[in-house]
Amino acid sequence: MFLNKNNKNFVFNEGYSNKKNLFKSALGSKIFYKGSKYIDLSLGAGSLILGHNSSIYKYAIKNLTKKNISSLAAPNQQAADFAEVINKIFPQYSKFIFCNSGTEAVFKSLRICNAISKKRMVIAVTGSWHGSVNQLLFSADKKLKPVSLSDGLLKEDKQNIKFIPYNNIKISKKILEKYKSKISCIIIEPIQGCLPLYNAKEYLKFLCEFSKKNKILIIFDEMITGLRVDGKSVQSYFNLRPDISTFGKCFGGGMPIGIIGISKKTENLIKKNKKKIFFGGTFSGNSISSYVGMLTTKYIIKNKNKIFPELEKKSIFFQSKLNTFIKKNNINAYVYRFKSILRIVFTRKKVSNRIQRDFLELKNLKNINKLRNFLFKNKVYYPSSGIIFMSECTTKSDLEILIKLFKKGLNKFF
Repeated sequence: MFLNKNNKNFVFNEGYSNKKNLFKSALGSKIFYKGSKYIDLSLGAGSLILGHNSSIYKYAIKNLTKKNISSLAAPNQQAADFAEVINKIFPQYSKFIFCNSGTEAVFKSLRICNAISKKRMVIAVTGSWHGSVNQLLFSADKKLKPVSLSDGLLKEDKQNIKFIPYNNIKISKKILEKYKSKISCIIIEPIQGCLPLYNAKEYLKFLCEFSKKNKILIIFDEMITGLRVDGKSVQSYFNLRPDISTFGKCFGGGMPIGIIGISKKTENLIKKNKKKIFFGGTFSGNSISSYVGMLTTKYIIKNKNKIFPELEKKSIFFQSKLNTFIKKNNINAYVYRFKSILRIVFTRKKVSNRIQRDFLELKNLKNINKLRNFLFKNKVYYPSSGIIFMSECTTKSDLEILIKLFKKGLNKFF
C-alpha cells in the first residue's frame, strides 16, 4: 500500500478536488460520510430503483463467486440471457448492443447513424444530456448556437451539431426543414432530468413523424428513464417507435452498463448497405454487469405492480407538499416531476425548456448553492445535477425529513 504523506489527491476526475468530501459506502436510501448517514437524493444518478445494496444486488454479487462468473472478454451466456430479458420489455427492437457505459452507447449509436446515412450533421435537442460524447459535448445559447462544454473538442464537432428547442414544434420544424438533406440523425432525451415534464408527447410524436417522413434516423436516449418509467420507458408510455434507443443506469442494477436497442428497420439498413460497424470492447457485454443487471431487471419486472405505484406515490407526496408550501409562502420556485424523477426549478414563471430555466434561474445560483450546503449540513445529499430520484428504499420518515428541511431551506434562501 502506498501512503500519501502530503494527503494530496491524485484523482483528476470532476468532484475529487476536495478530498474531505468523499463518500465511502451506502445502504438503502442512505449514503455514508465520515460515519454519518445522509439521505441520498441521487441514488446512483438515478440508477438504483431498489436503493443501495438491495437484497437482490447482494444475492447477485454472492452468486458471482458461487457460480465462478468472471469477466470473460468473450461472448458469454449472461449477456445472451440478459438480451432476451430486455427484448421482452422492448419487443420493438430486434438486436441489442451492450456497452461499458451510457456515453459509449451514445457514441456508438452515432456511429451507426453515420455509417447508414453517410452524413455527419447531428440534430440535438436543447436540455438533453448525452454523457461525455465529443460530438455532443455542447450546450445551446439563446440563439441555439453550440457552446463548447469542454476544451479538446474538434472544430468539426462544433460545425456538425445543430440545436432545436425542446417542446417547440414551430422553431424545430423550421430548423429541420432547412438542414434535412444533411442530417445524419436526431437525438433526444425524451424526458429530461433538467426539466421533467409530462407535456412532451406531441413534440416527441412530431420528431418521430418528421424523421420517418424524411428518412432520418432518430435516437431516444433513455439512459435515465429506461426501466424507471413503469418498468419500461418513455417511448412505451407514449407509444412511440424511435429507430435506435440507448439504455443503461437502472438496467445495470448498480453495475456500469450501456445498451443500444436497434429496430428491425435499422438492422436491415446495416445489412442491406453491407456496413461494417465496430461495437467491441473488453467489457462490452461483460458477464458480471450482464448477470447483476439481468437479476435486478427480472426482479423489478416481476414486482413492478408494487414498486412503481409506490415510487409514484412517494414522488407525488414530495412534490405536492413542497409546491403547496411554495405557493402559500410566495417562494420563487416550483417542483416539476415525471414519474419518480423530480427537479426543483427556482423560478415561479412557467418554463418549457432548459434555455428558459437557465435564464430565469441565473440570479438565484448563489442561493441554490446555499440551499445545497444547508441540506448537506443537515445530512441530505442533494446532487449538483439538481435531479431528485425516489427509490423503493426511500421511506416515509425520509420524506418527512426531506420536506421539513426543504421547507426550511427554501424559506431561508428564497
